[in-house]
Amino acid sequence: MRMRSTRRVVALVVAVAALLWAPASPLADAADLERKIWKLLDDDQSRFVSLPEADFRALGAGFDLPDGGSTVTDLALKAPGGAFDPRDVARIDPKTLGYKADWIVERYRRYNLDWDITGLRLTSLNPDARKYPWFIIINGGAANLYEFVVDLRNRPGWAQYLAQKLNVMVVTIPGNFKYGGWEQPIQSIERQPAYLLDRDLPMEESEVRNVLYTNGLLMQGLKALIVKHTQGEILISGHSTSGELAMLANDDPDLRARLNGRFFGWGSGGPARLDRVREVKDPTSFGRGGGRSGAAPPAPRQAVPLHILARRDPNSYSRGYSGFLNPLYEPGMSHYQIAERWLEVEGRRRGNFKQQIQDLEHGGNIEEKGRIEVELQDLLKKAGNPWGVNLEDVSKDLFATHYTRLDGYKQMVWTVAHFDRNHWVPEDPSKAIELFFANEYRARNPNAQIRLLVWDLPLTHYAHVEMPRQLASAHYSVIRWFFKEAVRGPLASRSN
Repeated sequence: MRMRSTRRVVALVVAVAALLWAPASPLADAADLERKIWKLLDDDQSRFVSLPEADFRALGAGFDLPDGGSTVTDLALKAPGGAFDPRDVARIDPKTLGYKADWIVERYRRYNLDWDITGLRLTSLNPDARKYPWFIIINGGAANLYEFVVDLRNRPGWAQYLAQKLNVMVVTIPGNFKYGGWEQPIQSIERQPAYLLDRDLPMEESEVRNVLYTNGLLMQGLKALIVKHTQGEILISGHSTSGELAMLANDDPDLRARLNGRFFGWGSGGPARLDRVREVKDPTSFGRGGGRSGAAPPAPRQAVPLHILARRDPNSYSRGYSGFLNPLYEPGMSHYQIAERWLEVEGRRRGNFKQQIQDLEHGGNIEEKGRIEVELQDLLKKAGNPWGVNLEDVSKDLFATHYTRLDGYKQMVWTVAHFDRNHWVPEDPSKAIELFFANEYRARNPNAQIRLLVWDLPLTHYAHVEMPRQLASAHYSVIRWFFKEAVRGPLASRSN
């Protein structure tokens, strides 16, 4: 009898010990990681905070796609160059994806010409998504929706993971998406933006449009997409060059009301007006790239006519864009070889070009305004201006990026990757341009919560294709931090 009693006690002790020492569930770990991120963001004393590599790598629990992502992946694998038709995604049963997809083409008119801007709207099936704003993702200058929907190997991308928790719209700026992609080589002059999706444009018209490509033009299309196809509050994440659009949106009365004083940055930088402020405050800095501070300025180059597109090549993408966490990396590859492979794989579905006007407006080069007006005037005169473009309308829009307001914010969070050399300087963070921007906004908004959060592992400007699931999880926690007073704590929503 005593023997049986002893056995029961031992069995009970073993069972209790097993419970105590059992590894935590993935969702419990996710809640702990969210608490760490919130603790970092609650720090109102540090100029920036960093999430360690081990914590970032552990993120991602609870972001499973119902089909594992296989359905959209299959579409991409079957399409030449991976350029699947977004309309096919919209035909998939939402229960397969975890979200309802809608493909939106919004045509609008500016400078007396029609333009198409697109949005892939992912309405989450997660009932908690309605607690949070619509998350608006806007591609950078040479990209489009594809790199947010799938990674470079066509596996599920950042936006698909986010859509398991949030309502998401992925916006492609005019010209950067084309049904079926581009067949011409990246460096071919025949490879031009698809400003209208239902027709090819004559070269003469494309060249004029390339010089009309102002942020004012982009802002009009972005606003039309948001106002017509989303409801309630919004949070805009403009990647890279499109970071300007988030700042411009805050100046628009209708969008400002829906942003409600919030800013979310992912490799976004700040408005061009602050570049010139930085030059005065820190004469050793120049340009937008924090990693270039203190170096000798580059030698002047002969100006390239503005109607000619800047085209991506391995040299440019091997500097700060290509890292060893890139999905295409294989042991022994150099940064150049990674970039080379990247442009080869993405040669069809991704535009890989950029209008010079974008860089001029984003780079604070307001002294180029006269040159832009003269070149545009000459192009219109040469073509006979059959479109009726009014130069005065364009002149009024040029360099709107120099006049965005810095005040009126309640919460701002910039997130940046450790090796995003154009935004962060890991060797000397005090030289990072993202830190300069955050400090300037702190000065204008002394009562706001303004944070800078670094993902402290070898990620680059393109972390959304390097570790999309973990980045989605990290950004979801950041977004929940904006609303933490309204949610029940880190455990809330994680089990959905």
